[in-house]
This record gives sequence, structure tokens and C-alpha cells, in this order.
Amino acid sequence: MHIQWSPSTGKNMTFRPNTRSVMITTQPNTTRNVSARSLCQRTQAGHTNRWQLAGALGSDLLGQAQIQRAEEFANKSPERKIKSADPMALHWHEDATSCPQSPLPRLVHPLSASRRTRLCKDVTWSSKLHTPEERFHVLSRKVTNNSNPDAVLECLGVRWELHCAVLSSSDTLCELYTSSKRQRDVQLHERAVKASRASSSAHGKGLVYRNWHLSGLLILRLPVKDASINKEALSFALRILYDPEERPDEWGEAVLSAAALLGMSNLFQKCLKKMMADISSSNVCSFHQASCKFKETFLQRACERWLELFFVTELSSHIKLKDLPFDLLLKTLRSPRLFAPNEYEVLRVVLYWLYLQLNPLRQTPPAHSTVITFFSRETTVFLELPQGQKYITAFQALRMHGITEWQHLQELKNIRVLPESWLLNILSNHYHTLYSGGDMIVTDFSKQAMRFGMMLNQEQECCTQTINLYGFYFILQAAKMGQSNTYIFSIERLRHWDPAVPQSSAVSHPYCMRADRSVRFHITVQSYANGEWQEHSSGTVNQHFGLCKRLSRSKSCS
Repeated sequence: MHIQWSPSTGKNMTFRPNTRSVMITTQPNTTRNVSARSLCQRTQAGHTNRWQLAGALGSDLLGQAQIQRAEEFANKSPERKIKSADPMALHWHEDATSCPQSPLPRLVHPLSASRRTRLCKDVTWSSKLHTPEERFHVLSRKVTNNSNPDAVLECLGVRWELHCAVLSSSDTLCELYTSSKRQRDVQLHERAVKASRASSSAHGKGLVYRNWHLSGLLILRLPVKDASINKEALSFALRILYDPEERPDEWGEAVLSAAALLGMSNLFQKCLKKMMADISSSNVCSFHQASCKFKETFLQRACERWLELFFVTELSSHIKLKDLPFDLLLKTLRSPRLFAPNEYEVLRVVLYWLYLQLNPLRQTPPAHSTVITFFSRETTVFLELPQGQKYITAFQALRMHGITEWQHLQELKNIRVLPESWLLNILSNHYHTLYSGGDMIVTDFSKQAMRFGMMLNQEQECCTQTINLYGFYFILQAAKMGQSNTYIFSIERLRHWDPAVPQSSAVSHPYCMRADRSVRFHITVQSYANGEWQEHSSGTVNQHFGLCKRLSRSKSCS
């Protein structure tokens, strides 16, 4: 059971240590003092310094309500404990010495000399303590059986009590402890020499003075210049020294930075592995930033690989898209392994990213209509404005010649982002390709090929996607082979009356009557197996597709 003591309860009370309350009773011709231990006792509970009476008062309505709630909770939970503002955390302790008249258990401080041994066995600890300092303090006391610390680390405005037995796992703390101890020994030696010179009888006093100082705690001061390190990360790194099974609330840059600050190489490598295994939309940007900060190429490549696969399909719908730096965005767009259902989806994600850069206070992903309305109300072309000049290279990395749907081309015209010359070039290429019977002008296949993609999971037996390209219709197929996890992929040309061709496309799109069509294509399959991403490729293939069944299908690749 947790009880929250209110700090305002005893704000007007002045705490006097070693003070005992006395009740005075008057009898005829007699005045005497009655021991406080028999009637009442004033002890400190947390920082409130409230009274603790041996018996309940009938007028104490607030106390009675608290007793009732405590009794009701006790029936539901066999283990009861109290959490107060006291950093030593007062605990419930029930024994035969508790006052029989009081329905509440007696509060006992864990540092009480008479009960210290027994309390070490009765203390239960919750991982949901309020502050990182409390979590570290309780764990360190629990592991060391409340033994006295050997040093105090002053870091981030907190005093962390440490023991010599655990310092060997941290190179930084070992070095600080060794240097501080050496410096203290030198100072004590100098003082002893001065004392011996002052008087011949001061030798004994010098030894006492030296021993008294040697029993004190060493102060280790560790400045933190890295803004990513917080108290929670530092508390977790220090808790690892006492219990290697500890787990943080979140693996990330803060834990990685804390491990690097304390010189804990094992924790650093463990954090890297956890980060590489847990990359997602919510942390890919921060993980990549941390990898660049510590020059960890494996983590950096893992983040970039994740972006190549999920930039369009997952990150586009997450608010963390706004944290993607421009350089990383440009590198992702230029990657030949970028997965995209079609070229328009890539443009859509870039527009979303640009919208979030221009509206940094937004905390939710924007709707598509919101983005289109935002850019459509501009009177001038955005990329021609001074603030839009730096984003030109990102739009140049897009393959906008692959946007062929009339609705999407009309949207490009309405949003007022691209210069008129760009739009004219896109429309001119479309017209020239249609006029020449579908022959595209391609000078660099790896950078100008039009991308189409589909996703399938292991439970799917078959997956298809229809492609409409300048009057030619193709279907991309993926089929599972038997009971194995092997799939075969192929491309097949469709006739205009084929059922796989959507009715809307057959009515509103052109259809080429040429019997054969020379196509250059490249099929890439990226799959996740055995804990890593694998890539299979058909390579660049040139093939003539005809309308007859023998020539309408490409060779299968697996």
C-alpha cells in the first residue's frame, strides 16, 4: 500500500531533534512529569514531523478516515508498504511491540539501530517509485543490505551514494575514485606533517585526526555536458552496477550517452543491440542521430535500411516524420532500394514532411486534404521563394515522370509547389511517350525507372498488382510454392479484356494495340528472415512481351 504524505501538513512545525514531548498533570499539592513513551511520542514521518499518538482520538475525524481506508486496502493486499517524502522511505512494520490500542501499525525508520537487521528482510520495493533517485537508492540499499557507502557521486544535481564493490564495472567511476582517494591521502599526509612540526606531543592527535578523515565519504564530481543525459538514464546506468538484470523504461540515446559517460562498455554494446532490434517509426530518427553522434556505423546502417523499407509505408503516417533531417531524407530518396507502391506515394510523403517543417508546432500527423489546402492557397510557387530554395534538391530526387494518373497530375498543378517549367517538362514527356507508342526516354535506368511495389506477409498464398503504363497493362505476381516459405515472382502482360484489368482503367485509360512491347525491368524482393533483412534480385532484364500466352509472361524468379 502506498500512502502519500502531504508536505503542507507540518509546514508550520519546527523540527527539534532530540526533543521529547511531556504531558503535565496536576494534583493537589503535587506536580509531576509523565514519560512521553507511555502516552504519546513525537517522531519524524518523512519531512512532515507529524505527531504519532499511542491511542486513537475520538475527535480525529481525518485520522479515522485514513484508518478505515488502510484497513480496507489491507484486506486486498497481503503486502503493505508506505512511501513518503523521506528519501529513506519509511516502511510498515508490525510486531508484538506495537500498541494494542492503535488500529494502525507503527512507523519504524529503516535506520533504527534496534530494527535495522529485521527491516532488511521485510522491505518490499516497487519499481514504480516516483523519482530516479529513489529507485537507485532503494535498489542499492537492498542489494548491499543497507551497508554504508564508500563514495558519493555528485552529478546532475543529485548525490548518488556508491560502494567500492560495484565501481569496477565503470571505468570513469574507478578513475574518479582512485584520483580522489590519492588526492585525499596527499592532503592528509601534508596535514600530519604540519601537525608533527608544530608540537612534539601532536603525533597522537595527528593519527586520530587522520583516521577520522579516512572514514569519511569520498566526493566524486562528474560534470555532464551532453544534453541527452537525464536523471532517469543516469539512474538506470548506476542501477546496472548493482543489478545487471535491471531494465530501462526505454532504450535510446539517453542510455547510450550515460553508458559512454560512465565508461560502461558492456552496457553500451547491450544498448546498441537493443536499439538495432527495436527500430520503429517513433525512434528511427533519434536512433540515427545517436549513431552519428557515437560513429556507430552498424546502427546507422540499420536505421537507413529501415527507412528504405518503411519510409513510405509507415513513417509517412507518424508525427516523428518531422524529426527526419533533410540530409537523411535526401539520402533515402536517392537510394535505389527505396520501397514505394508508386511514385505518387513518394511525392505525397515528401509533401507531408515539408508541411511539418513549415508547421513545427503541430503534434499530430496531417490529413492529406490539410496538406493540399495548405500548399494550394499560396499565390507564388513555393520552390521559387527564398525559404523554398533549400528544398529543391529533395524534389529533384523524385521520379515525378512516373506520376501518370490524371488526378495526381491535376493535384501537382494545384498545390503551387513546383515551378511551371517542371510541370511543363513532366507533361511534355508524357505526351511524347504516348505519341511514340509508349517508348520512354530513359538515359539512366537505375535513377529513372518507374517503381511499383507490393507487400505480403507469410500467411498469404498469392499477391498481385496491376500496372498501367502508357496503354500497356501488366500484372506483378507473387505466388507461394507448396508448403515451403519460398515465393516465385513474375510479370505478365494483360490484354485489354482481361478480368484483372480494372473496369475504370479500361474505360478512362488509353490502350495500345501493338502486338509486342520491349520492356526493361528489375524485380527486387526484400524479406525478413533469421533476424535480418535479405535481398533477392533478378537483375536488369530486357524482354519482349507479346499478346500470345507463350510471350506474355516473364521468367519466374524466387
